[in-house]
Amino acid sequence: MRPPRAPHRRADESGVSEIMGVTMLLAMVISTMAGVMVVMQPFMQDLTDNRDWSSGTVAATQFNDRLLVVAESPSGTGMIIHSQHVSDTIRPLRMAEIWQISADLHGDDRVNIELHSWGFQVTSLNSSATSISISGPLESEEWNLTEGMGDITTNVSMQQWIQIDVKDIDDHIIHRWIQTPLDGIQLRTPLSIGSFDVNLINGARIQQLPNQPIDVEEFPRLHHDVDLDGKMRVSIMLLDADIEGAEQSMSMSMSLDIESKGTITFFDEDARNLRISPEFTGTDNPESRYLRQWTDSYDLHRATGDSSEYFGFGPKGRVSGSEGLTLHPVDTEFHLDVVLQQVVVS
Repeated sequence: MRPPRAPHRRADESGVSEIMGVTMLLAMVISTMAGVMVVMQPFMQDLTDNRDWSSGTVAATQFNDRLLVVAESPSGTGMIIHSQHVSDTIRPLRMAEIWQISADLHGDDRVNIELHSWGFQVTSLNSSATSISISGPLESEEWNLTEGMGDITTNVSMQQWIQIDVKDIDDHIIHRWIQTPLDGIQLRTPLSIGSFDVNLINGARIQQLPNQPIDVEEFPRLHHDVDLDGKMRVSIMLLDADIEGAEQSMSMSMSLDIESKGTITFFDEDARNLRISPEFTGTDNPESRYLRQWTDSYDLHRATGDSSEYFGFGPKGRVSGSEGLTLHPVDTEFHLDVVLQQVVVS
């Protein structure tokens, strides 16, 4: 006896079955891929952030190098850079730092100038100071002192550099005090959370990732050394980098023009009693990192009790450095060079 024959399936039923199978397979594949994408998304974001961080670091390093090259160039010369990343992320940092530098230049007197909200207070230890001259980019004033002292209220603008020369009865400049605000540049690269910021201020390069402390990659150009004749020298190069034009117009162009506006020499002479007092804006500023970089050797000599032979930068007055920096040994004469370099980006 033959077994019963299997029921015959029509062709349309077979086709529907195959379609359902393929559909279920595709659904499984899509579901699996969706799960993989969900799992991989944080890694993909990290990969993208790492790529943007790397691009931002390279762009900022190269741009800062070009700023320093142009700053050394004659006035009116410069270069054009082509970087879409820089054009998209650049923004100004107005009055990012304010530097005050003073020193005695002639004679044996010790002169001190203090800046107050109402003006300046001038004092001299031996009362040899008889007059002062105050000058800025567009204006100047002359004032007489009484017994080496005076409270001066000036109309010279503080928004740009200002120089005060203290003179004795023979018209010798016995002391000089300068103050100059410095603009900087920030390159802000957007990340998945927050932004990667690089501040280019006064020759320094300062980086910061979201929710992280700042990291100083390059420091301002503040140096000391001894020449072939055994004389101490101090060199301070200040950089004012200004941005002209609207930020929106820069982001629409891949080209940026960096032009030198020349230099101003504040000091190029023998000096004593140096005082360097930088002021920083912002909540997370690099002041403590700078002080550690410039005075670390002094702290080491002081900790070992051998600071009498120390040559280099250290605090003036209080050990905390709140009264500024000076060159040790304090009473030693040295050659002082202070130059302000001016650069415009447009």
